[in-house]
Amino acid sequence: MSTFSLTVDVWRQPSPEEPGDFTAYDVPDASPDMTVLELLDRINAQLEAAGEDPVVFDDGCREGVCGKCGVTVDGVAHGPERNAASCMQHLGAYRDGDRVRIEPLRAASFPVKRDLSVDKKALRLVAKAGKFPVAMKALANGGCISCGACVASCPNGSGQLFVGTMLRELPPLAKDDAERRERSARVIDASEEQFGPCSLLGDCVEVCPAGLPIENLSAVAQENLRNRFPRRSRDAPDPG
Repeated sequence: MSTFSLTVDVWRQPSPEEPGDFTAYDVPDASPDMTVLELLDRINAQLEAAGEDPVVFDDGCREGVCGKCGVTVDGVAHGPERNAASCMQHLGAYRDGDRVRIEPLRAASFPVKRDLSVDKKALRLVAKAGKFPVAMKALANGGCISCGACVASCPNGSGQLFVGTMLRELPPLAKDDAERRERSARVIDASEEQFGPCSLLGDCVEVCPAGLPIENLSAVAQENLRNRFPRRSRDAPDPG
């Protein structure tokens, strides 16, 4: 298989308290079927051979289903291939001599821990507000893998796709209407504390590895209205 040379600008940041910057690495043997994470593996092999610290990044199943991995490639959360996790992003679009920029998922709610690794505690806090095991079941039912790309892709740092997917699937898991309203209210309050407002641009659905539909965004408004006007909402057809 043919190989080509890439220059990869990687974000290096020793700790949350210290400033970071890009460091350039030459990879002479990249290939079209290599993924972004495998490209980082190749860089780390070079660094370890030279006795230098490897690049820290969030790794996982490498099958696009766990949501642990996630970097920004050339300004796009996960990478240029639409609806694919970082571990499933391939280098087929690059040519010999190209330059690639890899940095962390960028969001105010995802502080950098080290290099490309970020803290996604904000996602867990919102899930805990919905009763964590139930919220995680709702997300699984909705197909969300909790990767956080929707937050990083939104100019406002909104988690609306993540939250909306959760809220669409929570109602069947509630014992009654009162529990539904209480749980959704806690989730909405937590999301407003952790994330910014929805930009309405739809960038989130373009990067979502699960291909979640844009209609999920409306679930937040629907549940919010249901909580504000409980009598009317009980009499009206269920939008979810």
